[in-house]
Amino acid sequence: MRVLLVSANRERFPEPVFPLGAAYVTSALLRKGAQVRVFDAGVTPFPLRSLRRALERFSPDIVGLSLRNVDNAAFPRSRCFLPGYVRLAREVRASSRAALFLGGSAFSIFPEDLMRLLRADGGATGDGEAGILRLLRGDAGQIVDGRLDDLDTVIFPRSVKSVFPGFDRYRVIGVQTTRGCPQSCIYCTYPHLEGDRLRSRTPEAVADDLAFLSRDHGKRDFFFVDSLANADEGHMERVCRAILSRNLRIRFTCYLRPIVSDPSLFGLLARAGCVSVEFGTDSGSDTVLSSLGKGFSPEDVRAASDACRKARIDFCHYLLFGGPGETRETVAETVRLMDLTAPKAVVAMTGLRIYPRTALHRIAIREGILSPDDSLLGPRHYFPGGDPSWVLEKVGEAAARRRNWFLPGRRDWSRALAPRLLRLMRPVGPPWRTFRQP
Repeated sequence: MRVLLVSANRERFPEPVFPLGAAYVTSALLRKGAQVRVFDAGVTPFPLRSLRRALERFSPDIVGLSLRNVDNAAFPRSRCFLPGYVRLAREVRASSRAALFLGGSAFSIFPEDLMRLLRADGGATGDGEAGILRLLRGDAGQIVDGRLDDLDTVIFPRSVKSVFPGFDRYRVIGVQTTRGCPQSCIYCTYPHLEGDRLRSRTPEAVADDLAFLSRDHGKRDFFFVDSLANADEGHMERVCRAILSRNLRIRFTCYLRPIVSDPSLFGLLARAGCVSVEFGTDSGSDTVLSSLGKGFSPEDVRAASDACRKARIDFCHYLLFGGPGETRETVAETVRLMDLTAPKAVVAMTGLRIYPRTALHRIAIREGILSPDDSLLGPRHYFPGGDPSWVLEKVGEAAARRRNWFLPGRRDWSRALAPRLLRLMRPVGPPWRTFRQP
């Protein structure tokens, strides 16, 4: 069986994202004896021409099209990625007789919509490593659900350079230590994508992957892609100690929940190689944090920020303005907290992208912002009372007076010059680390 995995993501802002899902699926297929190649549309300037050539040379029996996002989730300047996916699917149909299967996080959120749009033969939601094998076995149904009971078989492919020609073009490589999210944020898709039960890779397996990538391939910079690397603080601690036990000279960034039971854990993170943290803070208002289902307080945000600073780890707060209960006063509370914590950067999103099967979707229907039959494949955003104007005004005023604030929805940053200049200043790692302190 010959399988061509196609990573469809071409978004390069804020930085190119390594197709980690395709890499893990590659390992699962290789263990079953399949011949595998990975085609990455994000590393070629002419993706259709390059895909046509790859199809002709490899002659696959199966093409697996991996779809990361349907849009950039920003407002008001939303960018839809679906036209690019349609062009790739059409090229597969025109240049090959292979069956076309779909996967990836976008497909898991919108399986029926994307099956129709891309005219696929089948697709897998959930864990791609299990889903692709179910599709190859011909399990009943066009859409199958792939779920792994544990993550013991999740591993970075050791033959990566022979199956993935674009591997060397990435300076930052993704690594996953856990899947699943036990939190209850009203807008979030992670519990649907990965389940609401936390599943963990063994710390030794994570360290094995990092050792292989750093010592065998010279990779030094990594991004831990877990939705929350500290969802289980004990597991995060054990991963850090496994890294230290291997004497790995690496640098990494991770997403964290801004709450910590032991501030000394940030010192351990720093010793293991953590140089920057992205906090999923969302708000500095108790009222809004409660309405979003975050489960922490502004005081927790202050404590986590202080611990990060003491460990000399750069940190950024990601904010979501315009959720249920947001008012002009709650916006002001959030701005004051950001001034108090003084992060390296603040990334402020205006409006909450509404996804199916989330509590926010049900709230939007109940408030009359959406009807139950409205499609969410195109971006729809929640604002209090459905009015974005005052939120955009207040957040824009705050950002204009603060040089460390960044608004992704203000313009189409993928075509702007500024991000390219930031990338020249810091070719590796999050561009926000180039921001000047307030």
